[in-house]
Amino acid sequence: MSRAAAAWSAYRAAVTLALPLLPAAAALSPKLGRGLAGRRGLLPRLREAAPLVSGGVWLHATSVGEYEQARPILRRLRELGVGPLVVTHFSPSGREYATSHPEADVHDYLPLDRPSDMRELVAAWRPRALVFVKYDCWPNLVVAAGNAGVPVLLLSGALPPGSLRRHPLLRPFYRDLFDRFARLGVGSEADRDRFVTELGVSAPVVVCGDTRAEQVLLRYDAAAADPLPARLASWGDERLVLGSTWPPDEALWWPALPELLRERPGLRVVLVPHEPTPARVAGLLAAAARRGVPAAALSGWDDAPVTPAGIRLLVVDRVGVLAGIYRAATAAYVGGSFTTGVHSTLEPAAAAVPVGFGPRIANAEEAVALTQLGAGTILRDPAGAAAWLRRQLDDPGARRRAGEAARGVVEAQRGAAARSVDLLLAAMAEHHS
Repeated sequence: MSRAAAAWSAYRAAVTLALPLLPAAAALSPKLGRGLAGRRGLLPRLREAAPLVSGGVWLHATSVGEYEQARPILRRLRELGVGPLVVTHFSPSGREYATSHPEADVHDYLPLDRPSDMRELVAAWRPRALVFVKYDCWPNLVVAAGNAGVPVLLLSGALPPGSLRRHPLLRPFYRDLFDRFARLGVGSEADRDRFVTELGVSAPVVVCGDTRAEQVLLRYDAAAADPLPARLASWGDERLVLGSTWPPDEALWWPALPELLRERPGLRVVLVPHEPTPARVAGLLAAAARRGVPAAALSGWDDAPVTPAGIRLLVVDRVGVLAGIYRAATAAYVGGSFTTGVHSTLEPAAAAVPVGFGPRIANAEEAVALTQLGAGTILRDPAGAAAWLRRQLDDPGARRRAGEAARGVVEAQRGAAARSVDLLLAAMAEHHS
């Protein structure tokens, strides 16, 4: 038995063993519990949707970030009259977000990766193409689609330097998986090199760009009509935005903020936790109070005619506003890179502001590009964070040049959706000719 065949057998055995254990695991994970609850009655529901989506294009976008990458592709397909369109999601956050921001004819969960369920769904929907967005490629679904004669593609694809798919023991499995694809559309030359040279994929790999950038630019432009960024822009003389933060990111800044705020009376801080639950927001307000930093929650501003006097730090307690908030930033820090990896640096880059982040950025090509251009800086400790912010505030010319370089990283991806859709249409035409 080849290494790839052995890996497929191991994967299917792992799926068979793991799926019955998920209900017990859900007791320890509310997110998993939500996902399982949302899948109750899923297959009958998806079969009922078949008349709406049969013969269409099926995109899978696991969570919110991947769905944001899918949205420009979906809009481009709509413009060209391609449809029907269906999007499946793995995570509850992706499914819930798409419900309030629909771009397809049908949005629903993807069944768990049982071979029989995937075969049944492909047979019911009979899609003209199956597209995975970024990297959430479910092996049994890929096989079911291939056996049914459905071309499979990856768009806005990524193979980060830290990906487990590059591990020597897993490479044969993922090489075989991706060789079942009709096309791989990837975000950068570095991604292409990793797929071709390191993974050894023989399927066509084409650099189409990252469609996230176009979605970010769209959100940035739309935020011009939002009163919140304009209100923040008039709050103080300089604004540090700490976006998508986790506790380790806040631990980087808490020791430095009181001194920075004392020495700079015009400085204001906007703190946007990655998950702004009531408990998280209350904890952040309490942490500010312990350090003598006057703070308030964003919800306290909603009914106030003017910004509350004396407030130096604002904790954002709702989602969906960070892209607009970056418009008001003088400098921005993006969280996540002391844990699993940095969150999106494209949003502050689109706002043309210098960006700081922690050390784990290998998951994000654009963050690496920002550091290479001098528009992004890795911050490792409170003293370094404070020194970085002082440099941004003390040298407006350098700050402007860094911001322009950051914006250039985003602008370079314009057209990614059109290139991605062209790749998809070419694969469909070739397959169905």
